[in-house]
Amino acid sequence: MNRMMNDAARPTKERMRFYSKGKMILQSVLGGIAASAGLELFLHPHELIAGGVTGISALVSFYTEKHFGVLLLLFNLPLLFLYSLLGRRPVLLNVLPGLLAFAGSAVLLTPLPAMSGEPVIAALAGGVCLGIGAGLAVKSGGLLDTLGLEENCQVRPIAFMRFNRIFLMKHLFLVCHGAVLIYAGAAMGWERTLYSALACIAAYETSSLILWGSRRSVCVTSYNLEEIRLEIKRRIQLDTETSFPNVDDRDIEPDGLRYTVHVLDIPRFKAVVKRMDPEAKVVFARRFEVGRKK
Repeated sequence: MNRMMNDAARPTKERMRFYSKGKMILQSVLGGIAASAGLELFLHPHELIAGGVTGISALVSFYTEKHFGVLLLLFNLPLLFLYSLLGRRPVLLNVLPGLLAFAGSAVLLTPLPAMSGEPVIAALAGGVCLGIGAGLAVKSGGLLDTLGLEENCQVRPIAFMRFNRIFLMKHLFLVCHGAVLIYAGAAMGWERTLYSALACIAAYETSSLILWGSRRSVCVTSYNLEEIRLEIKRRIQLDTETSFPNVDDRDIEPDGLRYTVHVLDIPRFKAVVKRMDPEAKVVFARRFEVGRKK
């Protein structure tokens, strides 16, 4: 009897797994399309760029007149193979649907005219679309830019991202983004670079909102925890929490103060903590990614 029930339940589990995988692929593809719309309809017509491999591909495309989508695939593949070799799971199957949609839709959208003639509006709108696309891709277990600033443990091996406690790989990625913008400023003019930087900020903040929501889990470690707790309670009306559900707590000190802070209150929260103890440490916990188990 139990065997018959298990045999009947197996197709249901397989169907649920199939639907879940299909949903993740669809989400990644939609993210790629949204990102390409932000680039080809807003940023690229004004010769504005993003950071990372996306920005490098755009710069090369501007000067060689090669298709941006083709260059995007070519420049991303080497790092994807490296992530696949260093990681314990194949990442290409998770990344390729969104990346192919990103590159393919960019080729299709290139002939269309710009959606806005104002560079400021184009930078903001393009950055928001790019951030939405990047956030959707990362939430589905993929990635649109191998040098992107979004943290994604499913694609980038943890050992690769944390090989050194002092200098993390994300710091190197940030340097690469800055170098791309500086080169763009020297080659195309600093005014365009300022608009490109605005687009990068909009993309980063939008993707963070997609990934983490409007509230962030924060842990404070200090020698003056009680004074900090009372000051935060008095100034921001926040109470401590006993635990963080669905977050990666490897970087969280067990004796620290734990809070859930709205993104708009984060600057004020940091200011209160640093005023009470300049040596205090504020750590933001990361939520578990899709498909990852604790």
